[in-house]
Amino acid sequence: MKKILLTAFCILFTALSTVSLGVYGFQQYDYLTVSYQPMDYPPSNRQLNNPYRGWYHIYGYTLSDNTPIDMDDMAKTIAKDANQLVLLEINLRNYSDCEISASGLSQLESTLLAWQDAGKQLILRFLYDWNGKARQTEPKDISIIKRHMTQTGAIVNKYAERVYLMQGIYVGNCGEMNNSDYMSLENMYELAAHLNSVIDPAIYLSVRTPEHYRIICQTNEPLSFADAFSGKITARTGLFNDGMLGSESDLGTYGENDFVPSDDFTGKGTRSEEIAFQNVLCHYVPNGGEVVLDNEYNDFPRAVADLRAMHVSYLDSNYDLAVLDKWRSTIYSANNDTDGYSEDASSDSVDDYSQDYCFDGTDGYSYIGAHLGYRYALVSSDCSFDTFRDDKAKLAIEIANSGFSASYRPFISSITVLCEDGTLCDTIIANTDNRYWRSGETASFEVPLDIRIYKDGNYQIYYRLWDPATNREIRLANDMKHTNHGYCLGNFTVGHKEKAVKDLTP
Repeated sequence: MKKILLTAFCILFTALSTVSLGVYGFQQYDYLTVSYQPMDYPPSNRQLNNPYRGWYHIYGYTLSDNTPIDMDDMAKTIAKDANQLVLLEINLRNYSDCEISASGLSQLESTLLAWQDAGKQLILRFLYDWNGKARQTEPKDISIIKRHMTQTGAIVNKYAERVYLMQGIYVGNCGEMNNSDYMSLENMYELAAHLNSVIDPAIYLSVRTPEHYRIICQTNEPLSFADAFSGKITARTGLFNDGMLGSESDLGTYGENDFVPSDDFTGKGTRSEEIAFQNVLCHYVPNGGEVVLDNEYNDFPRAVADLRAMHVSYLDSNYDLAVLDKWRSTIYSANNDTDGYSEDASSDSVDDYSQDYCFDGTDGYSYIGAHLGYRYALVSSDCSFDTFRDDKAKLAIEIANSGFSASYRPFISSITVLCEDGTLCDTIIANTDNRYWRSGETASFEVPLDIRIYKDGNYQIYYRLWDPATNREIRLANDMKHTNHGYCLGNFTVGHKEKAVKDLTP
């Protein structure tokens, strides 16, 4: 009788173990074993030809009905350019008293198309002067400048995926927002607001100084984390500095006295104050330009510290050669690294550039070139799974950014899982935003793996970072083999065992 009762109880228990958990608190579960072995991720000192960062060259074109742009000559120029970024300066002086003609607009579109087809990312600067005589060549009425913004904006917006940013507000000597009749507070704000309204929000805007940013954005504070990438004018306006590291004031970019907030948002702070302002602002918007005039402020160690603090992502490859050659003759020493600090920048965070040891002995120009913009590298990965608690495994990934800035355009992080025979098992898009992988920091994110549908066997996991705008893969700063699936994170093995009873009683 006891044997009969015991058998009946076992049958009843087995049946109840598969019914509602809310009543009985038990469930029959596949018992899985998952073991994970990450790869090594050594850092690399190689130059990465990734988009939206690095060295650029300037090319100037004048729109004209009488002497159209020579497209054959442009094609030869394009063929010789090896950089990802180019700065195109478009001179509108021939239309300073009228609308831009259909011929002029056609030349503009042909120019953008030619450079786009070459796979470049474009920085644009529209201007009326190259000779320091802006007041003589600019339109006599602000309405003409605004009309030119509207006309050119309609063309530029067609190439929004390749036009990375626009510098200036069309006025000033060389388009640098100085020595113009249109730099009053009212005119500056009016022109910037109009440009903001006619240019696709995907394209960044840039102004010459932090003071210009405060005036145009109507704030005394740099962009906050909460408003970053929001589409507001404050979140799309960066800086361009063509006097970078040229003197204590960066040739008038900064002031001599402490910054005093004002109701009209005017006023320049000291070098240390304005670099600290950029240290916050330019985590989220681009900053670049030209280094000029060989002096103590662009000596290599100090230059590295300030370029980091200002989060510089692009620099002119031809100017100033005296400064660039000085960097070429300097050797980077990991033992003497500034750890992300500049004596002119106030920062409450300790930046981590520990992966830069692989640059020890590299010349200064190559070191700076490699760090302009973002420089992402795999640091670690792990895979965790509890057969009784988890429906999916958790793949944890850490990526360090040793570049001077983040990327300001979003990329796609994808995981590919391959079976032992090389066939595709799974593809997952990670829920992470690389625009927040800040300079000198390590970003962490998790990717769920639907491990219970995997068969017993060995698998390889690959990571790939992709830019949808340029349709290009972002190369990582690791000394690892690159494949069509990206970089191998590691290997894992899945094994199924006998059924197990899982107790889920609260």
